[in-house]
Amino acid sequence: MTKESNKLDFKYRQKTHNQLKANYNSREKKNLNDFAHLEDFLTWYIKQKKVCHYCGLTESQSQEIVIRGLLTSNRFPQNGKIKQGKSRGMWLEVDRKNPMKPYSKNNCVLACYFCNNDKSDVFDAEDYKHFFQNRFEFLKQLLEKNK
Repeated sequence: MTKESNKLDFKYRQKTHNQLKANYNSREKKNLNDFAHLEDFLTWYIKQKKVCHYCGLTESQSQEIVIRGLLTSNRFPQNGKIKQGKSRGMWLEVDRKNPMKPYSKNNCVLACYFCNNDKSDVFDAEDYKHFFQNRFEFLKQLLEKNK
């Protein structure tokens, strides 16, 4: 696929109910949830703006970077095909502001793959915001250069 055809092929896809349910159940099995139940989590998720809490990258921009291959990772979908273990970067991820506390309405934000991976369990939300300075500008310029 050429870069030109990649530009035409990109179409934003929202996370499905089944994906959200699997995400919730995965945390539930590890006893990391403080959401009362799946519906509580879904209600929280639906209300969230699909913008990274840390850098401001939108979910659509993140998907475009991944689908068009502007940045690559073994964790990203390969050849546009989403498989288990190969979907990072496609959607904003549920991040714990304080990584030592469980997932809950008050402790969760949406984060892009780049910030969530970088923040990891090293920083809390406030410390991480101070840690980085120009990530969004880099990603935005990457998109602009390749349009």
